[in-house]
Amino acid sequence: MSLKDRRGEYSWPKTRVDRVQVATDKKTYALGDSIRASVAFRIVGGLREAFHPDVWTVAWEDFDKKLRLTTRMKLSAHGGLRPRKVGEIKKEVRMASFYWSRDPDLPYRIWVMIMPEDGGAPKIPRNVEDAKSEMLDVEKEFTFPASELGVGTHNLVAEATGKWGRRSFIEKGEASSKSKPAVVKVE
Repeated sequence: MSLKDRRGEYSWPKTRVDRVQVATDKKTYALGDSIRASVAFRIVGGLREAFHPDVWTVAWEDFDKKLRLTTRMKLSAHGGLRPRKVGEIKKEVRMASFYWSRDPDLPYRIWVMIMPEDGGAPKIPRNVEDAKSEMLDVEKEFTFPASELGVGTHNLVAEATGKWGRRSFIEKGEASSKSKPAVVKVE
């Protein structure tokens, strides 16, 4: 078996988007207010299980040193004849880079550095759970005027998608899910 084709050695469960939630700062707004809605979700299943130092080590030995996660989010208001899009993030990319660490405080030799989607400084997590959270848990905030919805009761629904490429430890894939509606009232 070739070094690059180890995917058959792993049996990960299906990857899915879980816990898609919409939370607003208030439940009732005046027509001149701004609505702040927070959308959060997690990637769970195979990709989350594969994001582990033992797998990073094998991938690093196979010269497979990066994992790229592309996320998309859409926030829609339901309350009229058809849903209306009030916010959207078309594409954000997070990258994880596996490297040989010489830090004696880290628990494994091959470790991960997370490059955030905003282009900021790379983050080096202190433990495995922190690494999974930094890479696979997403939270974004949307702000829009209440006048965009109009007077009445509206349901805010978020749709989240995660997409990743083929690596030596997992096949490429895509998962998406919708949230339960968050009810807001505009007076």
